[in-house]
Amino acid sequence: MLDIRPATVDFGDVALGKDATIAVRLQNDGIVPMAVAQLSQFDDTAFEVQGLPVTLVPGGTTTVSVRYRPPDLGTYRRSLQLTTDSPDIPRADVAIRGHAVRGLATLSGDTFDFGDVVVNEVAAQQLSLINNDGHALTEIRIELPVGGDASAFTVKPPGDLPLQPEQSMIVRIDFKPDHLGDFAAVIPVTPCPTCSPRNVALAGRGVTRLLAVEPASIDFGQVRLGTTATQPVTVTNTSKSALVMQSIALTGSADMTLSFDGVTYPATLAPGQALKGVARFAPRSLGDQSADVAMAASDGAPGALALTGTGIGPVLQATPRSVFIGPTALGTSRSGQIVVTNIGLDPQQTSPLTVSNVSVLSNDPAWVLDTSTPIDVGEPGAQATVRFSFHPQQAGLSQAVLVIASNDGLHPNVQVPVAANGRDLQPCTLSVSPGMTLDFGATRLNTPSVQGVELTNTTGDDCIVGDPAIVSGGPAFHWPGGNPPAGRELPPGGRMSVRVELVAQQAIAYSGAMQFYVSNRNAPAMTINLAAQGDNSCFFLSPATVDFGATTLGCGVHTQSAYAVNHCSYPIDITGVTNSGQPFYSSPQVPFTVAPQSSAAIPVNYSPASPGDDVGALYVTTSARPQGYQAGLTGGAQSAATILDQWDQSTPKVDMLIVIDNSGSMAEEQHALAANLDHLWNRIALANADFHIATTSTGMDPYTSGWSQCPGGASGGEGGRFFPVDNSHPRLLTPQTPNVKQALFLDTAVGQCHWKEQFTEPVVAALTDPLINSSNAGFLRDDARLALMAVSDSDDDIDLANPPPVSYLIDTLRKVKHGALDLVSFAGIVALQACSTSEAVGTRYTEIARQLGGHVYDICQLGNMGAMLDGALGDLLLPLSSFPLSAHPKDPAAIEVTVNGATVTSWRYDAGANRIVFPQTAVPPAGSHITARYVPSCQ
Repeated sequence: MLDIRPATVDFGDVALGKDATIAVRLQNDGIVPMAVAQLSQFDDTAFEVQGLPVTLVPGGTTTVSVRYRPPDLGTYRRSLQLTTDSPDIPRADVAIRGHAVRGLATLSGDTFDFGDVVVNEVAAQQLSLINNDGHALTEIRIELPVGGDASAFTVKPPGDLPLQPEQSMIVRIDFKPDHLGDFAAVIPVTPCPTCSPRNVALAGRGVTRLLAVEPASIDFGQVRLGTTATQPVTVTNTSKSALVMQSIALTGSADMTLSFDGVTYPATLAPGQALKGVARFAPRSLGDQSADVAMAASDGAPGALALTGTGIGPVLQATPRSVFIGPTALGTSRSGQIVVTNIGLDPQQTSPLTVSNVSVLSNDPAWVLDTSTPIDVGEPGAQATVRFSFHPQQAGLSQAVLVIASNDGLHPNVQVPVAANGRDLQPCTLSVSPGMTLDFGATRLNTPSVQGVELTNTTGDDCIVGDPAIVSGGPAFHWPGGNPPAGRELPPGGRMSVRVELVAQQAIAYSGAMQFYVSNRNAPAMTINLAAQGDNSCFFLSPATVDFGATTLGCGVHTQSAYAVNHCSYPIDITGVTNSGQPFYSSPQVPFTVAPQSSAAIPVNYSPASPGDDVGALYVTTSARPQGYQAGLTGGAQSAATILDQWDQSTPKVDMLIVIDNSGSMAEEQHALAANLDHLWNRIALANADFHIATTSTGMDPYTSGWSQCPGGASGGEGGRFFPVDNSHPRLLTPQTPNVKQALFLDTAVGQCHWKEQFTEPVVAALTDPLINSSNAGFLRDDARLALMAVSDSDDDIDLANPPPVSYLIDTLRKVKHGALDLVSFAGIVALQACSTSEAVGTRYTEIARQLGGHVYDICQLGNMGAMLDGALGDLLLPLSSFPLSAHPKDPAAIEVTVNGATVTSWRYDAGANRIVFPQTAVPPAGSHITARYVPSCQ
């Protein structure tokens, strides 16, 4: 008897490409041996039987192996027919069946994008596989990544991997970028035994930061002061993980901000999450501004945002910031004025300054506004004057506030305190020496001569003298050093001098007048006539003014000399020498003869009897002509008591001379200069400087043989004269020059025609006689900084066989500034290296900068011309760094210096110039009040 177990063989689900085997147990339950064989073979290769035929002893068992290897999808059924030698059961059949499935594992994705990942950091993702195609054992294969950036990706585990029915598996994929940029690769995955490989695409990007800021930079453009410009900003977490934005830090302009409403820090951003913010620019200062915003993140570099913008608009500057008209006699009036200057910035010329109203706030009706409103001041650099007057009706101090309303966005109402002192005085009478006409006499051409009148109070009461003005005869007649004299309160018998300087440029008669206030209600103004005769004779007195400077009473008599200079071809007899009187004295023995081409000294003594300023004149008659010759005499005396000198630091007061190379090789450099002239003007406007600006070229002699001709009337040979020599547009620029910005641009267009490039000679010629007192007259001011700027593609004096040493230039500048070399600034935009646009390295320019404490910039970097002009002007437009003492100190170490009332020690005494000098690191800022207290010495 044959026992078959199982009676039916069911393979269930089997994956294509896999096989399954089931063992069938045969047992002889009879008592005699039994032979078992297969009746016939299957005609289907899906099934295979092994282990037959077999003979079973009584009770014996055997195992027959049935293997199922499906050739195709679907259900397979067969019958295994067995034969035995049992007479009762000669045949037994076993049913076999199986179901073929694909065995296809399901993948969680075909594409894995890691997004942004910080370079050299690892990001991981998971590929999930699940065997849910039937209930068959299957097998998958995970290959290593392949493709262009395969090395940046790794997979775990790789290889052939079995999957039980319904089993899932996690495959980890890592991405580690080693550089910035995009990465791509694929992982071939075979999801079933009979499947073809399937590519799983991998992508990622190597970055430095995971916080993406859009936009990355914002240029607010030109924004008016007092307004706010806004721009939206979006910050996005570009990674596939949560990211913490820890903080926001802004460096740069405080006028720029970035904010995210409702966000507190640290703030967590989900993958892909974006925050909306607002960048703001509310300029409170003029010019280009920038800021950098850094948003610190928990991973990667901080998010970055660059902000730029330009503050523009009208800015009102009122000078002075307060006005003390001074003492004013009852029944008279004294006037004051405030100069309103637009120190703003307006590149498009669309926002001029307008004063809408000026009001006087005071309980005293003595204050009267003399200027009507509105006032159209104009574009940056333009000025207007607000005039007012004080008409006291009672004695005592009177105060008021002038409120100037304008379209200045930051300061729509500027207040200027004004004050005056009403005094009940007798009508003032003054004696004037030498008389009501100040006659300079015959004055040598192009030679400054300083003379004056002495005013003495002959009243039995105080006398007020003030508000001096040269009302006619300018610019030949002008104030010495460009500084008008201060007013005085003269006690009975008190005296003061009023000095005037004359530069005659032609052999003609000159006339003019100066006028000043006098505390006399019947005659509140006094006029002194001015007269002179320009003289070009071959005989003259030198110097034109003998200046004894400041002295101290009790220090003895001072003696100096005037010289009778004979440049004639014949001898000249000096027939008489007289002077205007005490405290000057000169009485040499006459007659005496001055030989041709020689000179003779005429001693002059100065012995002041009382403190004060002294003026006089020396008169010389000769055999050459009936008219005499005349030289001014000036001096001043102070008491031996402690002296207190005081100064108020202004905004930069600068006389700037620009020397531009006009050689034929300067086309590119001059083009770059012209393209960046806005930087030049904007820097000047921002500095709010009281400036004199003039331009000359590097050419000393005319040159007309070149391929082009230079404009300006000098054929490129300005020789130190200010450009343009033909006066086709303004040559000496000040804040009052009409259309000063346009005039500045015109003055820099010197042309390209020359071959001989010089700097030292044009500068020396421009700043010394005869030019400085003729063609270039009015440029230099004693109380201003002298700023020199060179623009050249070559070196100074490169074409001269034996150029003068740099020390010659430095010594000349020292003399020009009366020993105060600290008031000379230098900046050069010159060649610092050999390049295609340079002719020679500026070695001498570098040495000039070294000796003057200046800076040089490399003209080879033409694309950086704007920044170089910014830097150069920043080196030149500086406030005053030294201040002159009115007498020589007895002990320089004992000088006490204060700035705004606080004692300072960061200064030195320059004995040669008799000045206190501050280092550049400690220069008192604009608006500072400086004092020096010391005991004078005898000089």
